[in-house]
Amino acid sequence: LAALMAVACTKNKEAAVTATIEGGAEKEIVVAQLAVSQMRIVDTLKADAQGVAKGKIAMAEDAPNFYYLVYNGNRVASLILKPGDKVSVKADTLGKNVTIEGSEESVLLQKYQKDLAAVSAEFAALSQKMAAAVDANERDLALELNQQLSKLYVKHRQNTIKMIMENPYSFANVQALYQSIDNALPVFSAENDYLLAQRVHDSLAVKYPNSVYLKSLMSDIKQRQNASALADQISKAEETSFPNLILPDINAKMVELQSLEGKPFILMFWTISEASQKMFNNDLKELYKKYGSSGLEVYQVSMDADKTAWATAVKEQQL
Repeated sequence: LAALMAVACTKNKEAAVTATIEGGAEKEIVVAQLAVSQMRIVDTLKADAQGVAKGKIAMAEDAPNFYYLVYNGNRVASLILKPGDKVSVKADTLGKNVTIEGSEESVLLQKYQKDLAAVSAEFAALSQKMAAAVDANERDLALELNQQLSKLYVKHRQNTIKMIMENPYSFANVQALYQSIDNALPVFSAENDYLLAQRVHDSLAVKYPNSVYLKSLMSDIKQRQNASALADQISKAEETSFPNLILPDINAKMVELQSLEGKPFILMFWTISEASQKMFNNDLKELYKKYGSSGLEVYQVSMDADKTAWATAVKEQQL
């Protein structure tokens, strides 16, 4: 009886996966688990002559876990599996055309990822057009494209929040909180976004209190809360004089911000990696040209680590 119970418990802690990979006949499919902050290979499945690979994934806990099917280095499918799931996946070797059955969580996760991929592609195309407009000094077009980028970001953010609210008990929401458009622009990085993260956590923690993903999420929420509290303290702080900055210019001459005291000056932090900064620099040059004779100064601080690239940009833009 004890042996039978042990076997039954083991089966209950498994999820069955059947993957049909078009073009993957007799190839290996790697099963990787997202262990919070790193990927961990948990199994390798061998496809038959029809490209069908089957396997059972053992799980240490009852809570859902994030898994990925990887073929030849390409992630072909993303899954959220829990014990007892029987999931069927159909995909090509690049993961472009994916169909998932048997896991509502995985289907929703795929929906999040598909929407993000579409928005990222559109965002990247608009960004390239805006960069070209900035280089061509077409200011009106650059501003229009910048507005389109902002609208695209806001719309995707709103749609994602709507999906989270409509599916409050889905583990897919955990990954949705960490979306980044074009792998560069976080969707939820605003000061109070930790409140949304808290809502996602609390909804899931009722059923899965011991999930390692939720523990990690709570740690992140606390960090965001602390950052928000600090920002609130800073906003309520009394005005004081500006701190003195002493930094080298492109000729290695040290320049003190304090040397400008008594004069009207603009303090700006920038980076050459942002295409829009060139447009802002042109605006600063116009202001300096207009008011420099009246005493206006500009103190620009580059956040770039590559001195050569920064110095080159300064000379090219005639700053």
